[in-house]
Parts: sequence; structure tokens; C-alpha cells
Amino acid sequence: MISKLLTSSPVGIGDAAISALIGFSVVFLGISFLILVVWAVGKIMTTLEKKSKASNSKPKAIEKAEPKSAQANEDEISEETLAVITAALMAYYEANNPKCEFTVKRIKRI
Repeated sequence: MISKLLTSSPVGIGDAAISALIGFSVVFLGISFLILVVWAVGKIMTTLEKKSKASNSKPKAIEKAEPKSAQANEDEISEETLAVITAALMAYYEANNPKCEFTVKRIKRI
């Protein structure tokens, strides 16, 4: 098969140019299609995220409107306990990753 290709008549510049243009256009169309697919998936994901945020924000507003019960006061952690937990986390992360910087924003009882 390769010998037939090598022994066949030489290809002219016009045929080579047409083959090159066909190849370039196929590659261009393929890349354009991939860009279109990635763009469409991005739009779909942002739309889904907006819908999920909208549906998640409504129950939170209802929860905030309800008065806190007496049990919520019992679940609060004292400042001393918070400091101990923060110090323990800092010691742990300092031993494993000395460049790790973090801030404890909230500790929730599980």
C-alpha cells in the first residue's frame, strides 16, 4: 500500500492546497464545536446553580424568622472552648503544613 502511494504520480500544488484547506477547515470546525459545547455546559451549570441558590435561600429566610428556642442557647460553645479548639487545630496544621493559614469562623456542635 505504501509503495503504491510512493510510486503514484506526483501531487500538484493545487491538489495539495485543496487538501490543506479541507484539513484546516475540518480542524477549525471541530475546535469551534468543542468551544460551543463547553460554553453551553457552562451556561447550563450557571443556570442550575442560580436555581439551586434561589431554592435554598427561601427556607433559610423562613428559619431566620422563627424565634430561637432555649436549646439553641445550650448549644453555644464558650469562648474558652472555642480558643482550645482553635489552638488544637492550629497545632495540628502547623505540624502537617507550616504554610497553612486559616481562620475559624464558626464551630457547630454535631
